[in-house]
Amino acid sequence: MLIDFSFSNYRSFRDRQSFSMTRRDSTKKHLDCSPIAAIYGANASGKSNFLKALRFMATMVRVSYSGGDASSGVRREPFALNATDDESAPSEFFTEFIANDNQRYQYWFVLNDDKIEEEDLVVYRRINDRLSTHSSLLFSRDKSGSVKFGTQFKGPRVQVEKTIRLRPNALLLSAAAAGGIASIMPVFDFFARDFSYCEALAYAQEGPSILHSIENHPDFADELSTLIQYADFGISSVESTSVSVSPKDQQRLRTRLAKDLGMSKEKIEEFLSQKQQQLRFNHTGADGVSASLGEDKESLGTLAALSFFSLALRTLSHCTVTAIDEIDTSLHPSLVRDFIALYTDPVTNPHHSQLIFTTHDVSLITGASTVNRLIEPDQTWLVEKDDSGASEIYPLTQLSPHKGENIGKNYLNGIYGAVPRLGFHVAFAKIVEESQEALSAPDRSEVNE
Repeated sequence: MLIDFSFSNYRSFRDRQSFSMTRRDSTKKHLDCSPIAAIYGANASGKSNFLKALRFMATMVRVSYSGGDASSGVRREPFALNATDDESAPSEFFTEFIANDNQRYQYWFVLNDDKIEEEDLVVYRRINDRLSTHSSLLFSRDKSGSVKFGTQFKGPRVQVEKTIRLRPNALLLSAAAAGGIASIMPVFDFFARDFSYCEALAYAQEGPSILHSIENHPDFADELSTLIQYADFGISSVESTSVSVSPKDQQRLRTRLAKDLGMSKEKIEEFLSQKQQQLRFNHTGADGVSASLGEDKESLGTLAALSFFSLALRTLSHCTVTAIDEIDTSLHPSLVRDFIALYTDPVTNPHHSQLIFTTHDVSLITGASTVNRLIEPDQTWLVEKDDSGASEIYPLTQLSPHKGENIGKNYLNGIYGAVPRLGFHVAFAKIVEESQEALSAPDRSEVNE
């Protein structure tokens, strides 16, 4: 469960940004974590870059050691519009979260294009079902590459520190996980297993997960079929079927795999020997007439909905954090609301999974009361760019909206900022006016004649 996230010098974000999933309950006696966070802003304001900052942190943890070598550097994307042209300025990432072992952790690292400059991991242990207010160090890494280990770190310390000195561009957390060190695995799993990043328009990427789940979990196909029946697409069930590849197509595939991917002959034959699967959609008409159709016969909206249903079944099965960019670009508004509501309802979200998403759909925050709107002010964040091209993310609550305020209406009217410039229509009208004047002006060559 994500609690807080902050970062600096990444893509369109120059200065340090602070984001939190915490919210105050109605009794105002304690802070709790929200199951959702909605991020609004104009096009190109930096909304997507915020989610990509989360993804970058998770990716660094997952592959900075296994996905490179000592000469590969760090593949970061710092803010590109610094007035001082200081491209060497480091980027910083921090997060606080509760991992699958039910302990609270704080993890932080600083990096540049060549190496990891600093890295810290501390834990707040749970004692008698209450989290301690005092942190315990797992490890701390300084700019020289030296590592200080705490008593909570259980593993071959000398070997880990030697590995980091040989691989200064890799996170210690990533290297320790590759070595199977159990004391840090809950933290590694939070980033590698319990965090997902999705682009709504890239819903086809969910296809392999759907096929894998149908093959390995007998109940999954029935659950997915139930959801897609509810969506009223005229589909009675979804199943996985074997694909027969002709010898001629196999030979074409061999050529492509060898040429485009550089696969060895042995790897190609191993791939072709595996059973190939595809999704089939069973339709039933009013008179009981049925037909089984492949993905190529289904609408893009149906495939998008199927992917979101699969994502919900997967991410709500245990405590996860899911980030979705442009959630409203591939789903009908009613399905968007239904999907988000799965996370806000404790009945459908018993493991306290979280959903963080970008959107332009103001209907989600429109209404003067909690009865009408799905998302509350303390679950709403805004992103805006300043005149220097730097993005900033800030909570709507920072603007102190009063109780009963119509958030969606005020957002569209520009009261909170983070909307397209209101002069867009005027600028476009001026272009049209000037083009019409140019067309109506006499041809000077004809006048001179």
